[in-house]
Amino acid sequence: MKKKFLSLFMAIIMVLSVSVSVYADETSPPATRGEIVKTLLMAADVYQPGINKEYVMQGFNDLRENEPAKKIEALVMLSRAFGELPKPVGNDLRSGTFDVEFTDVPTWAKKDIDKLAKAGVLTGKPDGTLGANDNITIDEFQNMIARVWTLKGSHLNDDFYEAINKEWLNKSTIPAGEIMGGVFPELYKQNNDKIEKIIDELAGKQFAEGTKEQKIADFYTTALDSKNRNKQGIEPIQKYVKAIDGAKTLDELVQADLILEKELGLTSLFNFLIMNDAKNSSENALYYSGLTTGLDKNSFVTEDSKAKKAYIQYMSRLLVASGEEKSAANAHAEKVYDMEKSLASVSLEPHEQGDVNKFYNPYTIKQFDDMFKTIDMKQVLKSMKVDSVDKVIVTDVKLAQKGADLLTETNLNVLKAYSKVQLLMATSGSLSDEFRDAANEFSATLYGVTGKKTDQEIAVARTTGTMSGYLEQMFAEKHFSPEAKKDVEQMVEKLIATYEERINSLDWMSETTKDKAIKKLDTMIVKIGYPDKWDTTLDKVAIKTYDEGGSLFSNTVSVNKAYSDNMKAELGKPVDRTKWRTSVYTVNAFYNALNNEITFPAGILQAPFYDINAKPEANYGAIGMVIGHEISHAFDNNGSAYDENGNANNWWTEEDFKKFKEKNQELIEFYNNIEIIPGVLNDGQLTLSENVADLGGMAASLQVVSNMSNPDYKAYFESNAEMWKSTTTKEFAAILSKNDVHSANKIRVNRTIVNFQQFYDTYGIKPGDGMYVAPEDRVSIW
Repeated sequence: MKKKFLSLFMAIIMVLSVSVSVYADETSPPATRGEIVKTLLMAADVYQPGINKEYVMQGFNDLRENEPAKKIEALVMLSRAFGELPKPVGNDLRSGTFDVEFTDVPTWAKKDIDKLAKAGVLTGKPDGTLGANDNITIDEFQNMIARVWTLKGSHLNDDFYEAINKEWLNKSTIPAGEIMGGVFPELYKQNNDKIEKIIDELAGKQFAEGTKEQKIADFYTTALDSKNRNKQGIEPIQKYVKAIDGAKTLDELVQADLILEKELGLTSLFNFLIMNDAKNSSENALYYSGLTTGLDKNSFVTEDSKAKKAYIQYMSRLLVASGEEKSAANAHAEKVYDMEKSLASVSLEPHEQGDVNKFYNPYTIKQFDDMFKTIDMKQVLKSMKVDSVDKVIVTDVKLAQKGADLLTETNLNVLKAYSKVQLLMATSGSLSDEFRDAANEFSATLYGVTGKKTDQEIAVARTTGTMSGYLEQMFAEKHFSPEAKKDVEQMVEKLIATYEERINSLDWMSETTKDKAIKKLDTMIVKIGYPDKWDTTLDKVAIKTYDEGGSLFSNTVSVNKAYSDNMKAELGKPVDRTKWRTSVYTVNAFYNALNNEITFPAGILQAPFYDINAKPEANYGAIGMVIGHEISHAFDNNGSAYDENGNANNWWTEEDFKKFKEKNQELIEFYNNIEIIPGVLNDGQLTLSENVADLGGMAASLQVVSNMSNPDYKAYFESNAEMWKSTTTKEFAAILSKNDVHSANKIRVNRTIVNFQQFYDTYGIKPGDGMYVAPEDRVSIW
């Protein structure tokens, strides 16, 4: 059994328009010179006071204001209008486009184009040209202006996120071996430092066998012991690799995989998960996802050459480290890539994966067995000890069917290579450095990660992740007070009550549907800080040092197997809704539609998200908005399909649901096609559920603040903007834009706050400002 965890962090971006729509419109007519100038005079007046039309258009014969503007002309006018530009540093240096020389820039424009290019705000065409003589639309030009606003970052009326966070963004760095920097990773590190201190206090000391302290200390010892780990090399998985290599038939490969599952809790061919039945959420059901892929769907479908090369090299390097000749490893890696591409091409789109109508596909055991023409799936289920149920819920039918079709004798060689790669990727963190180095190289190439973590940092991370069942208890005792827990509980109660008020006041929803929505609110389970009852899975696990015959690999397997066996034991049994599905020190918050529950671990209930000594408005701008966000997930495009008991069950009237879908479409368009970094756009469809939650979370938390005596709105809005400050590599920002259901962080701030009049009143936002959206164009649902 494999359980995958996806961390959804976010990126950096450009932002909104001047005073007209920011959306890229394919039918937009070319902008005239006059329109370009008029737009610039509004956009640049704060940055270069006294700017006038004659200065911007100097050198153009007779001005010819009604003629379409060429791109080169518009860019030269942009350069003049904004004057000197700051030298890109920090986040701007990370996300801009540099070292480009365009082949079609006329001499008269070279000085201005060079200035913009050095500022990182220009992108060209694949053929190396700028498209100098192309026409340009107002929408395209506004993207250019937004890039300059970002670089300047000095006027919050044009770019609120950037102005509030500019000093931090300019000084921002990404730690060695990490993929991003910002509040989330900074708080993660703060929590990790606290956990590291707990571990350090235990490390190297003797404790009674079987105690929490002994197990943590000894696991950390093995995680830090690179000498013994490197000495073992591939030995811990050697017999499994030989079994895969030695398989002469498909059945022998299947048996090798089932031994893997039995002894290690890992499988490459059969990925099952046990969780609430979406149509009967009080009972645990068996889900099947199909064969997995090592790249995201978009990278396969678009045949991203960089991703393809990096992935093939990664697989090849793993296979060489396992004992294959380089030429054979390369050939095997290429065939695995082709096979995974065929799987990705039929799989669900990222935005479809949370749609219960897409992922809930129950098959009888006979139907499931019939899908696999060459494998006895009844025997597989029995071997994996998950045969006690009468159905399997297939989460991606086309992917599962494609995988079943590929499981043939004809494909035996590529299946063996695929199986081995899956095993090596799953275990590489517990093997010798050559396997870890392969993973680091892959991350560096694909995601732009630089440097690498120290051995101690890696050991702490492994211990923190694997031994969380014990460490989270110690973390909660030391770093989350009963007073803080009570205070957050009161915030949640107030926000739920506010949400109820907002639902009752909706003018687009009938009383019938309102009653159902409020019932869902009233029965929502709230989990704050830490569980009332701690998980005891680790009590069953023996942890041994290398001197005692253990290893990092064996200890990791023992823990993983214990959790896997526990999960299997839950199959077909009632769901324990008190159980936590995340560690206490996680820097995140969650809504679980199948339990109708919201969870706020102690890990995120720390400054700057939450500070018991901070102004209430600041807390509501940060953690209050997060709490409202998670409540809103009960009513987003996915969560709205579930009733108060967590069952996928339509509680809407037909007319209300039609209106709800119309409002969702408005949000899709409102958040769509906003530039994240030059050339990378936000996807309103992909990010719909999170945008609904952001908008609802701000509406509820801001209403609480509005009811305070003399509320400090600046504290609220600026706390919110600071909460989302982040920086990441250009490569990862582009990947997130195609796969992350969250909008980029800057969009989460700038595109959300513009829907609330308090923001306009507080900062004097007016027509012509970049942050201005006309009242009739603002969006709202909850």
